[in-house]
Amino acid sequence: MHFLKNMLSSGSKVSSKRVVTFICLLFMIIGYVANLFWNFEVASNMFESLQWIVMAGLGFTASENFGNTPPEPVEPEEPKPSHTTVTHEYDYEDHDEHDDI
Repeated sequence: MHFLKNMLSSGSKVSSKRVVTFICLLFMIIGYVANLFWNFEVASNMFESLQWIVMAGLGFTASENFGNTPPEPVEPEEPKPSHTTVTHEYDYEDHDEHDDI
């Protein structure tokens, strides 16, 4: 029961989009199983309507996670001095030999 409550709720309140989507999904599964095992025929327009409701409900539920997130606060960092490390020294006066090139 706790799993269902967490699945159907958004934070601390129950999401109506998730409840409707879950109920339509249950009806789709019942219709599919009844057609598969007991040869009970479900009208195709009814099945497709439930299918569209489930797809739209999943899409709206997934889109809730993208739009409502506030940006995380950024803590300013203390500026640190940069250091330059000399890895080699170059003598500019030795170019007399190679100036002919």
